[in-house]
Parts: sequence; C-alpha cells; structure tokens
Amino acid sequence: MKPFPLILSLGLAVTAAAQSTPAVPEAARLHLDEFEVSTHPYARSSSEIAQPTSVLGGPALDQRQGLNLGELVSQEPGVSSTYFGPGAGRPVIRGLAGPRVAVLQNGSDMIDASTVSPDHAVSLDPLLIERVEITRGPAALLQGGSAIGGAVNVVTHRIHQTLPPEGVQGRIEGRAGQTDDELSGGLVLEGAAGNLAWHVDAFARETDDIEIPGFAESKYQRRLEEAEEHHDDEEHHDDEEHHDDEEHHDEHEEEEEAFGTLPNSFVKNQGGAFGLSWIGESGYIGASFSMFDSRYGIPPGAHSHEHGHDEDEEHHDDEEEAHHDDEDEEHGHEEGEEELVSIDLEQRRFELQGEVREPFSGVQTLRWHAAWADYQHTELEGDEIGTVFTNEGFDIRVDALHQPWGEWQGAIGVEWSHSDFDAVGAEAFVPPTETEVFSLMIFEELERGANIWQVGARMDAQSIAVTDGTGRDDDSTGWALSFGNVHTLSEDWSFATSLSLTERVPIAQELFADGPHIGTNAYEIGDPNLQHEQSRGLDLSLRKSGSFFSGVITAFANDFDGYIYENPTGTEEDELPVYEFTQRDARFYGVEANGMLHLMETDHGHVDLTFGFDFVHAENRTDNTFLPRIPPWRWRAGAAWEHDSWHLGTEIIFVEGQDDLAPAELPTDAHELWSAYAGYRWVTGGTTWDLLLRGSNLTDSEARLHTSFLKDVAPLPGRNVTLSVRMSF
Repeated sequence: MKPFPLILSLGLAVTAAAQSTPAVPEAARLHLDEFEVSTHPYARSSSEIAQPTSVLGGPALDQRQGLNLGELVSQEPGVSSTYFGPGAGRPVIRGLAGPRVAVLQNGSDMIDASTVSPDHAVSLDPLLIERVEITRGPAALLQGGSAIGGAVNVVTHRIHQTLPPEGVQGRIEGRAGQTDDELSGGLVLEGAAGNLAWHVDAFARETDDIEIPGFAESKYQRRLEEAEEHHDDEEHHDDEEHHDDEEHHDEHEEEEEAFGTLPNSFVKNQGGAFGLSWIGESGYIGASFSMFDSRYGIPPGAHSHEHGHDEDEEHHDDEEEAHHDDEDEEHGHEEGEEELVSIDLEQRRFELQGEVREPFSGVQTLRWHAAWADYQHTELEGDEIGTVFTNEGFDIRVDALHQPWGEWQGAIGVEWSHSDFDAVGAEAFVPPTETEVFSLMIFEELERGANIWQVGARMDAQSIAVTDGTGRDDDSTGWALSFGNVHTLSEDWSFATSLSLTERVPIAQELFADGPHIGTNAYEIGDPNLQHEQSRGLDLSLRKSGSFFSGVITAFANDFDGYIYENPTGTEEDELPVYEFTQRDARFYGVEANGMLHLMETDHGHVDLTFGFDFVHAENRTDNTFLPRIPPWRWRAGAAWEHDSWHLGTEIIFVEGQDDLAPAELPTDAHELWSAYAGYRWVTGGTTWDLLLRGSNLTDSEARLHTSFLKDVAPLPGRNVTLSVRMSF
C-alpha cells in the first residue's frame, strides 16, 4: 500500500441561531443564513462554511417523531439509516455507516456498542432531545477520528450555558400512535436560582409489534427460498425423505411468511436526567447525570434466516428433532417456530461541561467537555441469556480559542478517550479489548475579501489491547488535514469547496473479530495486519439564499485506498457464511440537493414549497463490483402552510429501486413515502398548548431500506397516524 501520511479534516458544530419563541410555530421554513454554525468556536451561518451541514430542531423535529436516531434523521439529504426493526437504527451518511459515522451526544462519544453491530441500538431516545446537528463528509473529523462519512451530534440541553428566567419553566407532552399502539410521554422542568440553573427530565415510550402492508419477507427472498427448496427436493430420490422435505417445507412457510404484522418488533424505552450549572460573568460549569433503559425485539429471521434450511435438514434425525421440540415447548413456541430474540439495554452517563472566557494571555475562551458512561446490554433468546455486551469508558475534550494570529483566528483542541469493552456468550465474536485514543486537532480560518479560507488538522494515536491473556495488541497513529474555501459570488450566491485527505485506523472488530456474528448472519474473521484506510474527498456546493428561493446543491466524491469491509469467502463455519475483513480500493460519489420556494409571506403566515433529491454510487474498484447496502436515488417534494395558529404540511419521498448490487445481494423495489401533518397552537394564561396530528406512509407502501441487513425480512411500518399534545409553561 502506498504511503499516506496525512488526513484532512474540518470539524463543525452546528447550532441554531437564538430566536425568541414565536406565537405561531415555525415549521421547517429556514433560509440558509438562519443557522449559525460554530467552527470551533466562531459562529457563522451555514452559507459561510465549506461543509454541508443541517440542523433538525423545533417543530421540524417534532414532525419527524422517530423511534430511533437513524429514523429521525433519515429524511435529511444524503442521510439514510440502518434498520433492525424499530428498536435499532443508526445513521448512514452517503452510504457510509458504522465507525465511519460519528454519533455524539453533546459533542462526546456515545460510549455504547452501536458501532459493533446493526442490531445494537444507539443508547438514547429522540423523544426529549433539543436538536440534531448533521455534518456530512470527511471534513467532520474534528468530531471523530474515523468520521469519514460525517457526524451526527444530539444536543440534549441538560447543562445550561446561560441563565434561564427565574422560576420554573417546562413542558409536558404525550403521544399516541396507531400502527404500533404507541404510548409515550415526557416531562421537562428547568429554572434558575441566582447563578444556579437546573434541569430535570423523564420519559417513557412503549410500542407493540408494528403493522406492515404485506408479507414480512420480500418477494425476492421468497423466490430465493422456493428455488433453494426446489433444488433440495430434486436431490432427494428416496420417497420417504422427499415426503419429509415437503412437511418441513410446509412448516417453514408457516414459520416465515408473517403477514400484516412484523413479529417481535416491540419497543419499551424509559429514562431521565438531572443537570445543574453555575453561570457567571466569565463563564459557566455544569454537570448532568442521565439514565436510559430499553427493551426491544429483533424480528424473526434476523438471526438464523439464511442458514435455517440447513437446520431443517438436520431434523431428519429423530432424536435431534425431539430435542428441538422439547426446547420449543420449554420456551413456549410451536414446533418449527424460531426462538424470539430481544435486547435488554441500559446505560448510565455522567457529563461535565464548562467554559472560561479570557482565562490567561493568548486565549480568548477555554472550553471543556467530559463524559463517562457505564453501558450494558443483554441479548435474550426467549428467556435465556445469550450474550452480554458491556462498555465502560470516558471521553474528555478541551478546546482553546486563541487570540488572532495576524489575520488568522481559530482553536486548538485535545481529546482523550478510553473504552473497556467486553462480550460474553454465544455472540462474543469480538474479544475483550481496552481501546485508548489520544487526539490533537487544530482549526484555523482567514476571511479576506469575498473569500473565507478554512483549514484543519487532526492526529489520532490509538492503542488497542486484547485483554483475554493472548497478549495481542495494536498501536496506530492516523493523521488528517483539510482545506476549505467559501467564495461569495453575490449577495445571495456562494460557492464552497472542501478537500479532505483522510487516514482511518482499523478498530478492534476489524482487527480481532473471530466468531459467529448473528446480527449480520455471518462468521466474522478480523485481520490484525490491516493497514490504515486512506481516502481523498472533495465536496463542491452551490448555495442560494434569498427571499423567494433558497437552497443548496452539493456534489461529492471520495476515493479509498485500502477500504476495509467484510468479504465473503464462500465457506461456512458454525452453519454461517464466513466473512473476512479485507481491504480493496473503492470509490463513492453522488449529489445532494434541497431547496425551498417561499411563495407567500404575510404577518399572519406563509406558504412554502420544498424539494430535493440525493443519490450515492459506491463501487469496489479492485474487483469492479458494487458495494453492499448502498441507498438508491431519492426524490422529495413538499408544501407547508401556516396561518396564525394553524400549520399544515405534506411531503412525498419517492425512493428508486436498487439494482446496483453487490455479489449475492438481493434488489429492493421502488416505493413512495407520503406524510402529512396538521397542527394547532393556543395560549391560555401563561400556558401554551400544541396539538399535532401526523400521518406517515399514507399510501401504505411496502418500503424496504436497502441499507438494512434485514431488508428482505423486515419492511418499514405501514400507514401510521400519531396524535401528540404538548403543554409548555
């Protein structure tokens, strides 16, 4: 592999511009310059930075109403989601997922197990979060050393940075859903006493199995199974064995062909938090403690679907068949029924955050943020414990905004993170490891004439020690750099360029995995000799901001040398196909666009039209094949109307079918997702009430995410109507 010493990175933290609470709710009607983007730490509008960024907050956040983080952000340009049923969904940005997308809470690592497997949930519920900040592309690396795809930062506002009004403010909200019998509710209380600000929140959510438009299995999966069974029948010439095969075929059809409801897709979440801050003239310091508990089901077929036929053939042995029947009766399942799997997750998290202005000569502001978390989830097979995953760790970051160096202004940061990960049980495919990362980063900015020049750099020194007594370890250092330019063409138009060179060091799973990974239905084998993953990225954005039209279109390309992925070997181990982590050259490119036409605006309201599209193409340049689980083309169009206390809106998203397939990958069909909402706000005394009725997938379309490992056994929910009410005081 060619030497590649540098990675280019530009980190962005996005925050919504401070605004007073309007009497009429503002829907997703935003000009580009109505956001301020903090580039460590200078606030600029999103039209003044080189990176594609977006913020999801306020009523627009309410209208999404996602059960998990991936679902919540999946309608943003260039963003999709994994899907392991409603309980587990993690963001996918530009076709990149897992460790290549940093998922943060208040700027710190989640410290969970969501990067290890797609059936592991991100350890938060979106019900009470304040906003979500999304940065696309490899220049998000200041938010995470491996964030080549981008970063998603969830802001909870549990630690106040400014004093709220005296007294007690808050909100209480409840929500009910139709397709999954959702019942959820939350409470937020906060206030101030002197220089102290406090925050308390609590929430609970419960859903049943979701309704789906048709079969849980896709038609392509059913055809594949029929072909395999027909082939098996032809191989058996003995009449008695053939008769047994037909019986097993009938049992298999009864077991797999769920219709109208996705079995074992329930979700039960609950949690809460407390935060306290001291705020003075020269800065603030605050701390918060949060709890998150979740129990969610994994749809049948997820853990043994592809190798289930081999298990059926083993039932020809009478003693083994009787043994399986006994186990089914013990766990309350019918003959031939698959064991139901669920995940019981809990996390306890402590955060410390602060800022001091002008602490000493040469530094304008010193900011720090630290998070510590104790995470555990248990995978249950019926009532029996299958595997227990634990992760205890911390993430500490300090940023110093320095006094201007001539015409340059910027910040220097340092970050230290530690993770103690362990897995015990049948799915312990990754050995116990301790991972420590020490990072240095710098971001500088120069504004001259019509140009804003932005450069950044990052260094990550990673140390992984396998703690199983084998003495295995890995020490690696990755470097990063980035270059960006925003050129103002006119009062309303600007053009942004971002060039990134990246070097991602392999994680523990890629290096040391060796065992059955049921979540991906594979036997995974790591390679301790993997080299750094090297990439060159380019983003080009044309932006328009104006009173009639605002929008942005971005073209991007990312070439990888030594792209790390799981390659099928064609062999089996423990009745699972064997996948080895290997490296190939790869190329990603695509386009993202979104815009808004402001058709009418008066003192009483406005009418807007929205539109957009996105696509990504990803190929293995070494083997001239497509990469797996790449999202297809998406088109969107919508309308929003507000008048005094009313706000109405609708949007339709058309998703093309995906037939650019990796070897052995099945296609997905095109589908549309039509949603609409109607809201009303009224004020009684000092209390504001918001009522929101929302419908999603109103055409009851069979929709399958091509980014999902379960796309052929678990479609998205069918038609759903939710009603929510919020009381703010």
